[in-house]
Amino acid sequence: MAITRLNNNSITSVTALPSAISTGSVLQVKQTYVNTTSSQSTTANTWINITDLEVSITPSSASNKILIFVEWCGEHSEANPHNCTFGLKRDSTNIGLPINYGNRQPGIAPINISFTSNGDSTPENATYNYLDSPSTTSAITYRATIYSQTGGTVYNNRTVGGGDVIDYESLTSSITVMEILA
Repeated sequence: MAITRLNNNSITSVTALPSAISTGSVLQVKQTYVNTTSSQSTTANTWINITDLEVSITPSSASNKILIFVEWCGEHSEANPHNCTFGLKRDSTNIGLPINYGNRQPGIAPINISFTSNGDSTPENATYNYLDSPSTTSAITYRATIYSQTGGTVYNNRTVGGGDVIDYESLTSSITVMEILA
């Protein structure tokens, strides 16, 4: 099989994408889909990584952006689950938070409470996205995080009750990243 040359250059010397790919194009997509249940402890007023809800990507250019989508399902044992917020970490750094939040609880998204009078069998969820400018070509790991005002237990992909009966939902969560040509 013959080696094809582009513009009379060897294949090893091609360093740029073809000009036909326009700004805003999706260059790669990575996803972690979590279909197992778990529970984890949270500490009051501390960002906690949500178990297994992370994905790694290596940008092809430092000028490109990464679009992150998170879908979390489950419940928090906190008596007031509306006091939970969700966020993101790029490696170990929180990203996307408000600049000046003072004593208020920070976050990208609140928990969506669907039915407050039956916490044992009715799940909550959080769906959010963020466009990041990581300025690197090194591998990055994005992690979904949760912040609880009082601490407690987070039940991922299940309800607090978690019973194996028709009234107790079993759910899935995911984190998806897309490299966008800048």
